[in-house]
Amino acid sequence: MKRFALLLMLTLAAVAVNDRALAQSQRVKDAAGVARNGDADRPAAEKPSVDLNDARTAGQLFEDADKYTEKKFAELEKRHMPFDARLSDKIKQEQRELAASYAALLAARKLEGQDVYYLGLLYNLARNFDAALETMRRFLAENPKATGEPAQNARAIIVIQAAKKGLLDEANGRLAEYAKDQPQLAEDRYALENWVGVGYFKIKDYEHALPHAQAMWTAAKEAAQKKAPFERDNMLNDALVLLTEAELKLKKKDDAIAAVHEMNSLSLSLPSGNLHKLVLRRLIQIDHSIDPFKTLGETSVTNATPPEISANEWIDQQPVKLSDLRGRVVLLDFWATWCGPCRVTLPRLQKWHENYKDKGLVIVGLTTFEGHAEGKPLTRAQELDYLRDFKKKFHLLYGFAIADAPENDRNYSVSSIPTTFLIDRRGVVRFISVGSNDEESAALGKMIKKLIEEPGPVDAASP
Repeated sequence: MKRFALLLMLTLAAVAVNDRALAQSQRVKDAAGVARNGDADRPAAEKPSVDLNDARTAGQLFEDADKYTEKKFAELEKRHMPFDARLSDKIKQEQRELAASYAALLAARKLEGQDVYYLGLLYNLARNFDAALETMRRFLAENPKATGEPAQNARAIIVIQAAKKGLLDEANGRLAEYAKDQPQLAEDRYALENWVGVGYFKIKDYEHALPHAQAMWTAAKEAAQKKAPFERDNMLNDALVLLTEAELKLKKKDDAIAAVHEMNSLSLSLPSGNLHKLVLRRLIQIDHSIDPFKTLGETSVTNATPPEISANEWIDQQPVKLSDLRGRVVLLDFWATWCGPCRVTLPRLQKWHENYKDKGLVIVGLTTFEGHAEGKPLTRAQELDYLRDFKKKFHLLYGFAIADAPENDRNYSVSSIPTTFLIDRRGVVRFISVGSNDEESAALGKMIKKLIEEPGPVDAASP
């Protein structure tokens, strides 16, 4: 489905479903039609000129307005102009003014069929959401057999605007029609289910909110596959919050914890340190008395293998790939010399290295070249010498892998350090540790012992 209409109107309701819940994502802006970023105080942009005798079709007028910002930004790029937020806002305001002018032009005509649909899209682009709602209602009423992209976009606009007005029966009905038709995008389905689910949550109708939260969670898992790591994690977390809050309101605590387990399994299979951190937070919000490390230690895992590590230099470790270490237990520690909590974990890592290195444990400390240390700029060679001295100072006998760029952090979605990934003898991530507190360290130590005692794959080389 083309997303020219949905880009502006598929948005998440930025509310917290209750005091204990995390706030819904602010990454997609609310298209509620209220003043944003000082719009109320900004003088109106100069309206692009419109010929009242313009004979172009409704579709041509919408396409011209829809591509207005794309053309303007392309012109700026061609002139090598740096990004200017105020200019960007001005261009977007001009687009809205142009769409409003074209809508007025079309409204004066006798319209039918898809011309009515394009009028609704223009109203939506102009942020005249009341008019967009009424026009899309008209389009579907006059074209009851409409299907495909026009019908789906019309339904989506109605779902969002009706949900914003509290017309949940109408929003729910149109969403049911949307769910049965094609084309669909998982990201759009995610947003639409969120609008209706949050709408029911606001009126405390949790029975009706739950199926929408479940559908949102399903869509999130599909849509997240094509997202950048941290956007993916936030999308999954937003869906999990709504789903588990609905389940808690309906006294289904076991179902809520099961959903947390499912997201933790995702964090291991991706793998994602950031998503695991969100899982821990959500589990504690659900039950403050729960032992998150014991509970999550029961999470089932898949056979997904983690990304290969990237390193430009190695210290006290021959260059190696994770695939070469199959049959061993591998601990990847993301850290930096300037990180205080990281330094707290170093003695523990060294102790585990001493206890288990002859039983198959391989520890690799992953860090990046910083170009400085302790307030002084360093060349690459000087930084390598500094890291070697650092190892000696802290009596660290396991290997370091140093990368030029934070590629490993991106691949493993590391949002804070220290973050540790524990990989079993089959090459599967089984445990993620975020932070340096004693409870987390104890849980990691127990998991290392457990994995050391597990048999490796039959065809793996012995350590």
